[in-house]
Amino acid sequence: MSNEIQRPKLLIVEGSHEESFFNAALKDHLSIFDVQVLPIGGKSILRPRLKMVVGDPSFGNMQTLAVIRDADSTAPGSLVSAAGSAFQSVCDSLQHVGLPSPTAHGAFAAGPPRVGVFIMPNGSNDGMLETLCMQSVETEPEFHCLMDYFTCLSSHGIRPISMDKAQAHAWLASRPEPDKHLGKAAQAGYWPWDSQAFDNLWAFLRSM
Repeated sequence: MSNEIQRPKLLIVEGSHEESFFNAALKDHLSIFDVQVLPIGGKSILRPRLKMVVGDPSFGNMQTLAVIRDADSTAPGSLVSAAGSAFQSVCDSLQHVGLPSPTAHGAFAAGPPRVGVFIMPNGSNDGMLETLCMQSVETEPEFHCLMDYFTCLSSHGIRPISMDKAQAHAWLASRPEPDKHLGKAAQAGYWPWDSQAFDNLWAFLRSM
């Protein structure tokens, strides 16, 4: 991983779909070009990947490091929300490799490097990147068609394990090129970047 760090700011995300999404958002909407997006292949291996980042010869030149991951779903009977658990898990991983951790979601700890954590969708609710994407299209006139579709499926006893992912796939199936995944859809301009649903996420990225 000696050539992994190529820019002064590093954004760590879960996978390749998130990599495509955030690269599109940074370049096409936010006009931010000094942030490198690094997919790690899943949140379960954040700690060893952070260890590799810290060990990179270019790490000493890094100004900002940010980690974005999904909250996912709160386990039944859990006293801690999925978002709270995700935030604490990321902070534990940061501290394990000697990095500072922020005191709250969406905030940065002083550096160097400055270190921030954002838990999607908003640091408190269950959900993921797909949750934000679907919130961004709620005001579109055809959105009710999508809801009617899932209402019909529910009446037949069919309910996806992840409704957010299912709705995102169904929405993208209605776009001009229906086979794009979430990240490629972002590159194609299928998500409305100026939606208020993304405001907090964009503010976090701008503050890197």
